[in-house]
Amino acid sequence: MDYEESASGFLHAEQDRFRNPVGHAFQEGLPVLMDWLLLGRDTADPGPVLDTIIRMRAVQDFSSSQAVVFILRLKDIVRREMQKLKGSGLDEGSLAAFEGRIDGMALVASDLFVRCREQISEIKARSARRQAFVAERLAEKSAGRNHE
Repeated sequence: MDYEESASGFLHAEQDRFRNPVGHAFQEGLPVLMDWLLLGRDTADPGPVLDTIIRMRAVQDFSSSQAVVFILRLKDIVRREMQKLKGSGLDEGSLAAFEGRIDGMALVASDLFVRCREQISEIKARSARRQAFVAERLAEKSAGRNHE
């Protein structure tokens, strides 16, 4: 993944969803995403799962490309597994369609990431305005006391 080796071990080992929300999101979400990629519309909507994973990555210090690269890496994983199963019966057209779904999912994830970062920026801006307002009010009250 995109986490340091020490964090990666924790993400895999810690099962408590509250102590390890990122690992839990991946453990629960990746099977849903893979089912959708492999089976298509006959499975659960991957949107909520993808949204959860991307929101977690948006609040961390990931760039947009780092946040979604785990989806694109699925192409390499599938190709490697197909090499092992040469007689799998999956033709290049099917593989191309699968990779197209991966690309589409990556684009959706990228849009989700940008939206999340915009929300984070808006929250920070509102917080800064509130802090400035409170500081201004405190300064006015302090100045009013000094004139008494």
